[in-house]
Amino acid sequence: MSSFEIILLLIGCLLASSVFSQVLPRVSLPLVQIALGAVVGLFVTADPTQVFRDPKLFLVLFIAPLLFEESRHADKQALLRFWAPVASLAVGLVIVTTLTCGAALHLAGPNIPLAAAFALGAALGPTDAAAVAAMGADVTLTRRQKSLLSGEALFNDASGVVCFEFAVVAATTGEFSAGHAAATFATDFFGGIAVGLVLGALIALVVRKVRDLGLETPTEHVLFEVLTPFVTFLAAEELGVSGILAVVSAGLLMRLSPRGLTVEASRHALASENVWELLTFAINGTLFVLLGMKLPATLGPILRVSQGTDAAAVCGLVILATAIVVGIRLAWVLALEKIHRARHAHEYAGTDTAALVRSAAVTCLSGPKGAVTLSIMLTLPYLTADGTAFPQRSLLIFVASGVILLTLLLANFIVPVLAPAEDTTEADAALARARAQILRAVIDELAERATPETRAATRLAIRSYRERLDSVLEVEASAETVRDLRVRVIDEQIAFVSRQAAEGRADAELAERYAAALEQLRGAYELHHGVSGGRARRRAHVMRVSRALRGQAGEEQRHELAELHRAAERHAVDALTAMSGELTDEQRRAARMIAGEHRAHLAMCLSGGYGEGARLRQRVREQARDIEAEGLGLELEQIRRLHDAGRLSTRAARELREEIYLLQMGLDAR
Repeated sequence: MSSFEIILLLIGCLLASSVFSQVLPRVSLPLVQIALGAVVGLFVTADPTQVFRDPKLFLVLFIAPLLFEESRHADKQALLRFWAPVASLAVGLVIVTTLTCGAALHLAGPNIPLAAAFALGAALGPTDAAAVAAMGADVTLTRRQKSLLSGEALFNDASGVVCFEFAVVAATTGEFSAGHAAATFATDFFGGIAVGLVLGALIALVVRKVRDLGLETPTEHVLFEVLTPFVTFLAAEELGVSGILAVVSAGLLMRLSPRGLTVEASRHALASENVWELLTFAINGTLFVLLGMKLPATLGPILRVSQGTDAAAVCGLVILATAIVVGIRLAWVLALEKIHRARHAHEYAGTDTAALVRSAAVTCLSGPKGAVTLSIMLTLPYLTADGTAFPQRSLLIFVASGVILLTLLLANFIVPVLAPAEDTTEADAALARARAQILRAVIDELAERATPETRAATRLAIRSYRERLDSVLEVEASAETVRDLRVRVIDEQIAFVSRQAAEGRADAELAERYAAALEQLRGAYELHHGVSGGRARRRAHVMRVSRALRGQAGEEQRHELAELHRAAERHAVDALTAMSGELTDEQRRAARMIAGEHRAHLAMCLSGGYGEGARLRQRVREQARDIEAEGLGLELEQIRRLHDAGRLSTRAARELREEIYLLQMGLDAR
C-alpha cells in the first residue's frame, strides 16, 4: 500500500469517527478512533507508520503543533495560582513514573533492557487531558482539577520527551553518565525555554511590524501561527536544546502577551481558532487511528508464533504497566490533595476521607495517556549505534498502546461515575424560555418597524425568525402531541375551504383541488404515526400550491387560488387561537409552534413569491437580509435587557450572544 493510499485511509477514518462519535455519545472520540483503526488494521497488513519514515518526524509533525496549541489556551491565572502542584505533576511525577515503571517492566520482562524500559516509562509520563474532552458533558470537574490537568498536560510532555531522549541515547549507545545527564538536562531545559522566548518574541515583533504596515490579513496571521511551532522546534533542535520546551515557551509568551480588542484582532483570532481546531482534530485523530491500526499488526505475529502463550505475557505487561502508572499517579495526587485541603481547611470543613479519595481518583483518571505518548514511542529508532535492531521496539510500542487504551477506558467509564455531570434540565429549560421570549420580542419589533416599501421583505425575514422560534418550541412538546394537533388544524382548514366553496366565496373546482392537497398532507401525518416532521411536510404542501399557481391555469384562477391559500393559512392561525382555552400546557406549546409555521408560510405567499418577477424577488431577498441583520442587533439588545434585569445569568447571556455572533457571520457569508 502506497503512502498516499494510507493517508487517504487515515482521512476516511477521521471522517467516519466524527460520525460514529455522534451516534455513540457516551464513548469518547479517541476510543472510537482507536476502534476504527483496529478494524482497518485487521485488513491492512502494511505498517501505517511507513508514511513517516524518519521517526523524529513524529516530534515535529505531531507533538510540536499540539503543545503549541495547548500553550495558546493556557489559563494564565490558574498557572500562577497552582504553579507548585502543576510543577510537581509535570516534572516530579514524570521522573518517578519513568524510574519506577521502567524498573518494574525490566524485572517483569528480562528481555527488555533497563534503558529501553526507562524509555517506555518516560513516554508513559505525559498525560492527555484533552482525550476526555469528548465526554465533557458527562463529567463535572472543579476549577482546581481543570487547572491541574491542563497545566500538567502542558508541561509534562516536555519533561517526558527529555527523559525519553536520555533513555533512548543510553539504549542505543550503551553509555550513561548521571553527571553528564544532569548537565544535559539543565542545558536542554533552560536552553529550550530561552530559545523559545527569543524566537517567540522575534516572531511577535515581525507580526507586529507587518500589522503596522497594514499588510496583515487573517490568512497571513494564521500562517504565522501555524509555522511558529515548526520553525521554533527545528531551530531549537539545531541549537542543541529542547525543541519541545522551546515550542511551549514560545506559545506561552504569545498567550501572555497583551492584545488589544479591535475588529481586526477579533477577526484574526476567529480565523486562527477555526484553523487550529481542524489541525488538532486531524493530528489527534490520526495518532489514535494509527494506534488502533498497530494493535493487531503488533499482536498478530506474537499470537501466530507462540500460539497465545507470549500474547498472554505481553497483555500481562500492559496490565502491569497500567497498574503502576495509575497507582503512582493516584498516590501522588492524593498527597497533593491532602496538602491542599490541610492549607484550606475552612473550605473543606465537614468533608470526609471518602470525598478526598474520590476527588483524587477523578483527577488521577482524568489524565489518561494519549496522542503524545504514542507519538513519543513512534520516535523510537529502528537501529542502535552499532547497527543492530533496537531491543524490543515493537513490544514497547504495543505496551504503550495498551496502556493508552486502558487509561482511556478508565477515564471514559469510571470518571463519569465518580464525578457525574450536573443536572442541567432546569437550566436548559430556562434558557429555552429566554430564547423564545427574545425571538418573540424581535418578531414584534420587526413587524412594528415595517413600512409599505419593506413589508414584503419584513415578512420574509420574520419567516426565518419564526422557524427559529419553532425550533425552540419543538423541544417543549412531544412529536405525538404536535402531530395530532397538526391533523386537527388541517381538518379545520378542509372544513373552511368547503364552506368557502359552498358560500360561493371560492371557485368549487379550485377549492376541491386545494382540499385534495390538504387531505394528502393529513394522510402523510397520519401515516407517520408519532413523528412530527411538520415543517418539511408543510413546506412541501406550500410548494405544491406554488406549482399549481404557476401551472397551466389562467391568471385569474392563479389569483383566486392564491387568495384561497392565504385565507386558509389565516384560518389555521385563528383556529389555533380559538382552541387555546381547551388545550393542555403541552398542547399550547405545540400550538404556538404550529401557528408560527402557518404565519411563516403566510408571509411567504404575501411576499410576492408566487407571481413576481425574478428581479423583484431578488430585491426583496436582499432587503430581507438587511432586516435579519437588524433583527440580530435587536436580539443582542434584548439579551442585555434581560441580563440587566437579573432574568438571565451571565453564562446564559454569553451563550446566547455567541449564537448571535455566529448567525451574524453566517448572514455575512450568505
